[in-house]
Amino acid sequence: MRKLGILAALIVVLSSCETEHSKQYLTFSGKIENSKDSILIIVGEGMSKTIKIAEDGSFKDTLKVKESKLYTLSSQNSGRGIVFLKNGYSLELTGDATDFFNSFIYQGNDEGADSNNFIVKRFSFGKTAGNIKGFIALEKEDFLNKVTHFKNGMDSISQLYSNVNSDMLKESNDQNSNFFKKLLDNYDTMHANMLQQNIAEEKLKRGNLAPEFLNYENDAGGTSSLKDFKGNYVYIDVWATWCRPCIAQIPYLKKLEEEYKNKNITFVSISTDDDRRSSGSWEKAHDKWKNMVKQKNLTGTQLWSGKDNTRFSQEYMIRGIPRFILIDPKGNIVDSDAKRPTDPSIRTLLNELPGI
Repeated sequence: MRKLGILAALIVVLSSCETEHSKQYLTFSGKIENSKDSILIIVGEGMSKTIKIAEDGSFKDTLKVKESKLYTLSSQNSGRGIVFLKNGYSLELTGDATDFFNSFIYQGNDEGADSNNFIVKRFSFGKTAGNIKGFIALEKEDFLNKVTHFKNGMDSISQLYSNVNSDMLKESNDQNSNFFKKLLDNYDTMHANMLQQNIAEEKLKRGNLAPEFLNYENDAGGTSSLKDFKGNYVYIDVWATWCRPCIAQIPYLKKLEEEYKNKNITFVSISTDDDRRSSGSWEKAHDKWKNMVKQKNLTGTQLWSGKDNTRFSQEYMIRGIPRFILIDPKGNIVDSDAKRPTDPSIRTLLNELPGI
């Protein structure tokens, strides 16, 4: 009897140690069908873990996290997703690499499985909403109905999994609430802006008359307008002296100009330097442009948009530079977002232009 008592006590001690130890780390195992990768990568603040994937797609490993939170889960060829990790979890995953993350299912109904299945379901459901523009483009009543549909859908998903980690659930719900609130609060402004954007995009379609620019200062002397170049194709480089990617295009633009110097095309560079990046001074912005034209020995036609920059950028929907625009001899749009000089396909486009 005494031996049995000692044995029972030993079992209790060992099982207690095992339970305590399991809370210090987590296990992550499973199988991903059709995987072409040899590793899974888990990355988060203060943590990076590589897990080997066997030839049959199975994997198993242990890891320890400093904080219970969402981490990025990815593989080189299949894609990326997220995973909620907490020490003490024993996660068992099945999925398909051809539908990475969307196909993920975690086995069991404990906190680890429920928390991660919840994440996958919400993510997959959210994707059915499509682009945010799809919401904003709708008229008010349809917009409100769509928002209600997705709010209710997100709420119903949380009801499917009773063991979801409470902190993670709260954070996810808060993010959704903030997202939908911003949509509702800003709908009128965003909808109006989108309508204006649609009008601008329509104007910039191939074959439409290109927005005019008038009397931009020409570094060679005098001023130039778009209409001055009629009869030639016009390849416009929109740039600024502070824009490093713009500066990087200069050697390639010069080479392109040299190759097509005997063709029916004019190369025009328009500087958008303004007072905002010149200590509030238009004079300094102007001098920056003039000095760089000289320092870099810029070729082609060099113009400065000056105080017309805002209108010019709105008309051509310029959200970032460098930006290249191609216009035909009649002043019509060929491509309002043409390939850069560094892109070899720009030569294919230019060579196929009729009458060049």
